[in-house]
Amino acid sequence: MTFVKVPNLDYKLFFSIYPLWRPTLKSCIDVPLLLQPLVDDNGLDIYLSDSTNIIDRCCTQFPLLSESNTAADFVRVLYEIIATDKSMQTNFILQMKIYELIYGVALYLNNIDIVQDVYIQISNQISNWDTKIFNYWYGDKDTTLSKLLEYEANKRRIVKNVDHNAYDPKVIKLPACKFLEHHETDR
Repeated sequence: MTFVKVPNLDYKLFFSIYPLWRPTLKSCIDVPLLLQPLVDDNGLDIYLSDSTNIIDRCCTQFPLLSESNTAADFVRVLYEIIATDKSMQTNFILQMKIYELIYGVALYLNNIDIVQDVYIQISNQISNWDTKIFNYWYGDKDTTLSKLLEYEANKRRIVKNVDHNAYDPKVIKLPACKFLEHHETDR
């Protein structure tokens, strides 16, 4: 959870995911790949002082916090966010952050089917995205697509960076979340 101070009010609560696969810890925590506000049943933002059951609300709104997640559950929830969150639907940069998250997790877990699906999703949509804005954030569209196809090199880089960043003293103290394998969830 990320707490963001709102002027003249309180702290607004966000569920956030930061990748550990970037080259340095600073670049990992610079900008989250997912930042979703915690909202009440009416869709209004929840502030720290407003809620006594923040943990329950987080678990309800963000099933990613469940103790029994598989990688497939994680990907399904992220695709649902892209499909249902109005701010995502109108902002391809936010979509790309989610795709980057799915791609990175899938590569780390060696799930090439999901990696290929992310590539297909991006390649089907990229021509509709503003080129100047895309270039600012990600560089040339064709180069971005071709880099996504470098599965083995990307996987080696991601695994190396995660292994390195996971042992940083700032990270090692944090609670960890791991995906269950399919056979473990069937029990």
